[in-house]
Amino acid sequence: MPKYKDSDLTSAGIRWKDVPAFARDHVAWMDGRMGLPEPSLPPIDMVPVPQFLLDTSHLHDQRPRGSKAMLDVAGARARLRDYRPGAWLISPFTGWKWAKWPNGEVGWLPKDVSMPECLRVTASGDLQ
Repeated sequence: MPKYKDSDLTSAGIRWKDVPAFARDHVAWMDGRMGLPEPSLPPIDMVPVPQFLLDTSHLHDQRPRGSKAMLDVAGARARLRDYRPGAWLISPFTGWKWAKWPNGEVGWLPKDVSMPECLRVTASGDLQ
C-alpha cells in the first residue's frame, strides 16, 4: 500500500486527496512511494554487477519509448534510487524489467536477459 497522507503533495504538486482513486497506485509508483525499503542487497564484491549491464548502454536500442515508458521508468528510478548498481525490478504496471547500471542510470532490460534473483528489488511490498 502506498504511503501518503491526504494532505501530502504529489511530485506534480497535487494533493493526494485530489488524485482520483483509480490513478493513485500509478502516481505512487511514479513518485517512488511504493513499499518499504528492502533488506540490503549483497555487496558488489560478493555479487558483481551483471555482465549485461557492463556491456550494454542503459539506453538499449529496443527499449520502449513514449509516455508510458517515461512514466514507468520514472517509477523504476524512484524505487532503485538508493540501491547499488545491478539492482533490478519488474514494473507492477507494465511487467517490464528495469535495472540500475554501473553509472547510476536506470534502464530497460529485454525479457530474455537473466538477472540474479538476489539483486531483485520488489516493486512494492505486496505486488510481488
